[in-house]
Amino acid sequence: MLNWLEITVTTVPTNAEQVHGLLDTLGCVGTAQSFWSENSVRVTGYLPATEDVTEKLVWLQEQIDYALAHNWLLEPVTVTTCVLDSEDWEAPLREILPPLLVGSKFLIALTNDEVDNPESRIVLRLRSLGGFGTGHHPTTRMCLEFLEETIGVEGWTLKNGQATGKRVLDVGTGSGILAIAAVKLGAVEVVATDIDDAALEAARENAKRNGVEGKIKFVKSDLLRQVKGKFDIVLSNLLTPLIKDLAWQLKSREVLSCSGLWIASGISVEGWSEVKPLLAKLGYYLVEERELAGWVAFKARQL
Repeated sequence: MLNWLEITVTTVPTNAEQVHGLLDTLGCVGTAQSFWSENSVRVTGYLPATEDVTEKLVWLQEQIDYALAHNWLLEPVTVTTCVLDSEDWEAPLREILPPLLVGSKFLIALTNDEVDNPESRIVLRLRSLGGFGTGHHPTTRMCLEFLEETIGVEGWTLKNGQATGKRVLDVGTGSGILAIAAVKLGAVEVVATDIDDAALEAARENAKRNGVEGKIKFVKSDLLRQVKGKFDIVLSNLLTPLIKDLAWQLKSREVLSCSGLWIASGISVEGWSEVKPLLAKLGYYLVEERELAGWVAFKARQL
């Protein structure tokens, strides 16, 4: 199980918003802010201590130095780090990321305790288990919203208010949140893939936490290389280069059914300028695109 890196940036209050943005872009799962003194604040973010964490810290310092040189940030700015084990990480995570309402159907909770749920939403209970997604990031939220909106309008068979009959593939499952949500919505079969063994462990634990461990088939795979069969829904919350690779693989391997829908996110606004023309080139029909907090999600079909 991965450790976590607590990154604390101490600076003047006027810099706080930009620092939050830098930590979010870096990949931190949640940020928090507190006053250090009358004229300074501490902005803290939590980053999974993966193999590329050193490169990410170098990138952060380069961005800060560049911003200071162009007067986009004001002096002083100091960065400190502290390694936390998985148990130490859980407490600050719950404080930073409280229960979250997503769309009209989901409630994400990072605890096994009872949560207020007056609307009787579908509760998705997660633990970080290595930093593979908690649902609080805009890209995950948009994927969940698209998934719930698919019910009833994309050919799902409804029975007692639940959708049935669909085969769903979650590529790069991470925490397993999208696969778990698909099961909760009534998908008849769900396959979840990831190349990272730690991610698959996290997803399995989260599936067990949500009582759906026997309803998701987990496969270690680099994108679609170990995937067989056709699927009605393909979900992918991946970074731009992987989305581009997946676009090619979905077409060449014919993974989508004839009326299948690809729901994807993880693409920055800048990256979307590369992905959108590629989709058109490969013969995808863009059903809908959505933007939130600098990130893009889309729904597409193959023509």
